[in-house]
Amino acid sequence: MMVYLRLIARFCQEKSGEIFIFLFTESLIALVLFLQQIELTAFKVAFLLPALIFVIYQSLACHRFIQLHQFLTRTSVENLPNFPDSSLIGEDYQQLIVNLDQWSQEKYQELLKFVKYLLDLTNLWTHQMKVPLAALDLMAQTDHLTKSGVQNQLLELDNYLNILLSYLRLQNTSTDFRFETFDVADITRDNIKKYAKQFIMKNLSVSITGSWEITSDRKWLSVAIEQLINNAVKYTKTGSVTIKFDDNMTIKDTGIGILPEDLPRLFEHGFTGYNGRNNQKSTGLGLYLTKGIMDRLELTVTITSQVEQGTEVCIEKN
Repeated sequence: MMVYLRLIARFCQEKSGEIFIFLFTESLIALVLFLQQIELTAFKVAFLLPALIFVIYQSLACHRFIQLHQFLTRTSVENLPNFPDSSLIGEDYQQLIVNLDQWSQEKYQELLKFVKYLLDLTNLWTHQMKVPLAALDLMAQTDHLTKSGVQNQLLELDNYLNILLSYLRLQNTSTDFRFETFDVADITRDNIKKYAKQFIMKNLSVSITGSWEITSDRKWLSVAIEQLINNAVKYTKTGSVTIKFDDNMTIKDTGIGILPEDLPRLFEHGFTGYNGRNNQKSTGLGLYLTKGIMDRLELTVTITSQVEQGTEVCIEKN
């Protein structure tokens, strides 16, 4: 009983505006009838009949209000309700509920897709992290720890960690890009310095010619270029890495190359291919991250390669 009384009180509160207008109108009618000295019988009819109609109408509305409230409170959110309101506003609400359900389903599917991508990436990343860790462990067990060898494996670990962190930051919709004008050759030289010991260990020559001024995000473009330079050093045993700038950027190495059937899928998420003919399996995490960054920066990256001849990477504006 108390529940119904509370619902009736809430209904009266929501209808307080209508009740006030009705009582004000009735007061005006009563005043006019009194001033006109209308007989009592006519006065009662003119005054009480509208009041009776108003009370009946609001009683029915209150009953419907209570029924609708009970229906909505008992309806499971897992199932779309057949909203018992045939008014235009009621139909609008029903359509809004349908649209909201469709939107939530789409967002849910996007979330599932992202979670799957993240799990796949983490599995690949974990596998790749084991390689330098296993190398360090083998060095320690065989007493073959050298400064250059340890530094090389630590650089690999650092690179894989940066890939994962950069990927997670890139997926954040709130990631801010700070665009400025700079020479791409400058950030490339910084990356070359980072891998200087790898170039020296492999006796690889490196040359940088030209310049390319661009308006972009310096930090994110540097992350992408680092992955390309890392690949060039990793898969080049002898020879050189040549970097040229004009209205674009090209990175050419004399490495083991990439199989023709792998080229179209290099930037796919989770793609694992074999580099050259040496059965060196690659997870491709760096290239997947690079493609994501380039797309955000509105740049195009293309790769051409021949097995045992080398690989050329070209970066240019869309």
